[in-house]
Amino acid sequence: MSALLIALATAAATPATAGARPATASAPTTAPAAATQGAKADPMQAFAGMMKVIDKFFPAGPEPEPARLAAAREMSLTIFPRGTYGQAMAKFADSTAERVLDMSEADFAAMAPQGKPAKGKAARPPSSEPLRLKLSRDDPMFDAKKAALKAFVGTMLVKVGDIAEPRFREGMARSLARKFDAAQLAEVRAFLATPTGAAYGRELVGLWFQPDVIRATFEAMPDMMKLAPDLMKNGAAFEAQMKGIAKPDATKN
Repeated sequence: MSALLIALATAAATPATAGARPATASAPTTAPAAATQGAKADPMQAFAGMMKVIDKFFPAGPEPEPARLAAAREMSLTIFPRGTYGQAMAKFADSTAERVLDMSEADFAAMAPQGKPAKGKAARPPSSEPLRLKLSRDDPMFDAKKAALKAFVGTMLVKVGDIAEPRFREGMARSLARKFDAAQLAEVRAFLATPTGAAYGRELVGLWFQPDVIRATFEAMPDMMKLAPDLMKNGAAFEAQMKGIAKPDATKN
């Protein structure tokens, strides 16, 4: 969906040039127009076009009641505390990198599609030595570099979170204020004020990046693929249904 929106926005923001005839003496072009031909698309112009598409697909809702919005903003700060984005993404990136470093050539070979048997030196069995040991042996400064990279990534994610979090939090608050009435908001706020509620709020966003959640998402793929034949049949039946609707009813004449 995001790729589609970006493509639509780019098309909307970029002047059409396909099929344009080159300038001739009978159809001169001005210097500013000629200068803009072949110029790269302005990223901000493309973003403005994308936001126009966003506004059409996801229009802003009605203004929430002030009291409910205030309560929802307090809730959103508990559900999505400051620093949540950076911490969640940093933990996810760090745990993923550590798992990769614990893997060996044998692990990677077991995941790769089986091709033709290797010959010569390549025929030796893959090493079971963890990747982190090999990298540490080849580069004595590997641990220091890894620590520096981890700190750098964490800093960058905090900066991104400082921009994204307030907007995300406000969008969450406005949505909560529309979905729940004052009594419901009060009950949720009371729960979030408890130690268990506060812990739940802190961990809620990070739960989406937990291995079990990610595994469950991918484990559903085989069963979803089994649905493909039925989905195709249903699609064909629906297409036939639509064609029938488009035809005039001869019995009414």
